[in-house]
Amino acid sequence: MAKANSNNYRKQHVRKILTACLGQCVHIAGVHNFMDIATQLGFDCLFLGPATEIPAIINKIKIFNPSILGLSYRLTPSTLRPILRELKVHYKKLEERPSRLFFAGTPETVKVAKEINLFHEFFIGGESKHKIISTLRNDLVEYEKKETIPRDLISRIKWKKPFPVIRAHFGLPNLRDTIEGIKKIADSEVLDIVSIAPDQNTQVNFFHPEDNNKELSGAGGVPIRSKEDLLKLNKARLTGNHPLLRIYAGTRDFIELAKLFRATIKNAWAAIPIFWFNQMDGRGPLTLKESIKQHLAVIKWHGENDIPVEINDAHHWSLRDAPDCIAVADMYLCGIIAKMLGVRYFIAQYMFNTPPASSFNMDLAKMLAKNELLHSLTDNNFSVIKQVRTGLASFPLDLNKAKGQLAAATMVQLTLKPDIVHVVSYSEANHVALPEDVIESCKIVDQVISRMYSSEINMIDSHILKRKEELIKQAKWIINLIPSLAKNKDERSNPYINPNVLNRLVKYGIFDAPHLKNNKFALGKIKTKIIDGECNSWDNLRQKRYDEIQRIKDVISNQSDIIKNNVLHQRISLLGDI
Repeated sequence: MAKANSNNYRKQHVRKILTACLGQCVHIAGVHNFMDIATQLGFDCLFLGPATEIPAIINKIKIFNPSILGLSYRLTPSTLRPILRELKVHYKKLEERPSRLFFAGTPETVKVAKEINLFHEFFIGGESKHKIISTLRNDLVEYEKKETIPRDLISRIKWKKPFPVIRAHFGLPNLRDTIEGIKKIADSEVLDIVSIAPDQNTQVNFFHPEDNNKELSGAGGVPIRSKEDLLKLNKARLTGNHPLLRIYAGTRDFIELAKLFRATIKNAWAAIPIFWFNQMDGRGPLTLKESIKQHLAVIKWHGENDIPVEINDAHHWSLRDAPDCIAVADMYLCGIIAKMLGVRYFIAQYMFNTPPASSFNMDLAKMLAKNELLHSLTDNNFSVIKQVRTGLASFPLDLNKAKGQLAAATMVQLTLKPDIVHVVSYSEANHVALPEDVIESCKIVDQVISRMYSSEINMIDSHILKRKEELIKQAKWIINLIPSLAKNKDERSNPYINPNVLNRLVKYGIFDAPHLKNNKFALGKIKTKIIDGECNSWDNLRQKRYDEIQRIKDVISNQSDIIKNNVLHQRISLLGDI
């Protein structure tokens, strides 16, 4: 294979690519796909068209002076050989040559092209986006110093721009099957991050094996019982495109688990809630107040260790049919908390289609509101990483319909120009995702991304913008109320990261959801209804939409344990209506 001349390379315009179909070949689909990706990466691409003769190619090289020449031929292999021999004769006579030559064709024509000893890279069609991006990214440095795909989240996001990195959840009830599945997924090169799904025993009792319920081993994910198990999972990803790994924070022993995950799987980022994964939702052993306290501590630990943090909290309210404004306010609050606790990179997960009856346009309005509020917090020390995903409950049991839901929902999500797309496997409503399901789901999403990023479609209209502004105003009102929930000097010093104050948000019913009825930690009295695609509070007595600010005022006024809180009532009076 020919080597690029380093001196010649430096003279080229490294952002220019010249492509053509050789001889009588008219198969241009693959060339266009390649150029779409190259254009998105910032290359200046020129396609000479189908059935291009060698003299025309040589002449255009002299004029265009590309750094990459890409040629395609998908016809009979025997007819290719004389064409390439002619190309080589004329190409060797050029004083200024492209630094790298690519050939695309069928496996048979690629075999012929390799005999000519002229090309540096070969494509047979169907290559992953990773393969194409890696090949093109390598052209932006000297060819001899081949770039590798970055091994940390932020670098990988920057490397893949403008395309988002792809994440998917995976974990089977058997450790060996999970290890083999990760290898298969990595070899497919369809994603960038494998989110390990641990079973419930792992999340609760990793450091307390005596508390494990053996009958529930593998329930909800892979049983991880030792440091060695984590190291095996990490080793499994070291193939294909070397995807990153990440895992949930667990439901106790948070900092001990965080240190273990950093040491074994190099956890790409932490996923930590504020109000969830405790006794309130039955996912953990801690009380609500104690879990809030420990969640804040582990968020701070990750901030101190410069590990990105996702506070996967807001969508849990929507999963329990809370009104949209509570989900928006919670996301804003999570951003405030993360920034105060020293998190540099905040992973904002926007779960669409939750509740599943929400309309696409009002769902988008909710996410735009969350995104705008979070970005109002950004500065040199605090960045928001946008992550989008499809809501699990929105998938139908019918697998073909589920594929349609995944594609349609992804198309809407891409309006936010996300940094991460969390691919929820279309099979999840039907059965636990197998490696084949994960790979197929990622390919569906990749196709949507490819088409959307080569198009200019604006889905945001005046109706969406009006709803977004309404939700922002409601959320700000709620967040501005929080300092008034403090009862003493210590709580007032920093109410947004005080466990007692945050606990009262739920206890008093400011944050509430219909699914929390009869829950000992929450008020659980709120009613909601989907109206015109929006999830709003509902006044059951009057049978009409319940203005959210009025609902909170009524909740506070009707509770005996807070009715004497003059500061809170004065604050509400000062905040007024919106």
